Amino acid sequence: MNAWWQRFDPRHNMWVLAALLVGGAALGFTFVLSEITGTIFRAKLERQAGLALETLAVQLSDKLDRNVYERYREIQFATGLGPLRTPAATPAERRRLFEAMESANADYAWIGLADPAGTVVVATQGLLEGTKVDIREWFRSARGGPFASGLHEYVPLAKELPDPAGEKQRFIDLAAPVTAVNGQPLGVLGAQLNWTWARDVQLSVVPETARRESLGVTIYAKNGEMLLDSGGSGWTEAPGIPTLPVRAGMRGSFTENAEGGTVYLTGYARSQGYRDFPGLHLLVVVRQPTAIVFAPVHELQGWIWRLGALLAGGVVVLSWVLVARLNRPMRAIARAADHIRGGDVTSLIPRYHGGAAGRLSTAVGDLVDTFRAKQGKLEAEKAQLEARVRASSSAPPAQAETPKPPAPRRSGPDNIRW
Repeated sequence: MNAWWQRFDPRHNMWVLAALLVGGAALGFTFVLSEITGTIFRAKLERQAGLALETLAVQLSDKLDRNVYERYREIQFATGLGPLRTPAATPAERRRLFEAMESANADYAWIGLADPAGTVVVATQGLLEGTKVDIREWFRSARGGPFASGLHEYVPLAKELPDPAGEKQRFIDLAAPVTAVNGQPLGVLGAQLNWTWARDVQLSVVPETARRESLGVTIYAKNGEMLLDSGGSGWTEAPGIPTLPVRAGMRGSFTENAEGGTVYLTGYARSQGYRDFPGLHLLVVVRQPTAIVFAPVHELQGWIWRLGALLAGGVVVLSWVLVARLNRPMRAIARAADHIRGGDVTSLIPRYHGGAAGRLSTAVGDLVDTFRAKQGKLEAEKAQLEARVRASSSAPPAQAETPKPPAPRRSGPDNIRW
């Protein structure tokens, strides 16, 4: 007797075989659909999300350059005002002008006027007055025209300003030459922009609410130094400056394998300046973990697998029912054949019409009918033979004939004795 589990052997059970084939095909189709859909959706999402990150980086870079450009133009405009172009203007008048500029815009950390010899003669709040700046780049370069520097530290000024929550203070130098109405050089007007204003600019483009999506903004100097980091991607320390793709342009996006094993979708933009302002030569980077970027892809694939599993289960049940329905005539024919083989000569092969079951029932039925006809003929011949045998054995035995004596010899000349 076969073990119960052999009933589920697909080699012997058509239902199980059909369920495995149909269910496997459904799961295979689900796998292919999930992979193709995921690949297409991932590529499209990567393009769209990469473009969005790139746009944020471009907007922030452009806004930084425009902000500095406005201060750059303000300094040039101020050199044409009366308190600066008039040699007889008092330091107090010039200081009031500087402090009015500073109060109007909090980006300024310091504004001062250096005489042609490079000594600061007047400045906001009297800071650094009397200090020699003749070796400073902004003074030497601005004697020939407007000047803007990159970010740098300036310890003498940083000591005089409030500590910005322990952050390293960096400044941008802006300067322009000052001349009298008659063209006489009166010195150089210089200003220091505090880099802390960049945080406000960054928040205006990528607000704090972006932390929910783990968007992180990092700004790097030309030498790779990290200048600002929003910390939005959840890291405790910002990744180093990314290695841009080969032939990278001024802007773009790519997938970055950062330190620590985290993979980011990264958008970047290089500072390009604005109008006659040459720019800060910064690299603005906006990152978002690919696990978050491609979360919709994984969610879609999960739904495909769940629906595929339901489809596979439904198809398996349907195939089981259909196979059972198709197999019912075969089982009926097989049972009738078993009864006939067991000696039940009265059993009839059920007849079906159409399909494989009809052809099989007709063929087996005709075979059984032919067999029964031959068997009946054989039985009849056997009965006749047995009757003959019985008849021949019951007849009386035949009497044996008495042998006739030999005829006497006739005497004749041949029989005469001499």
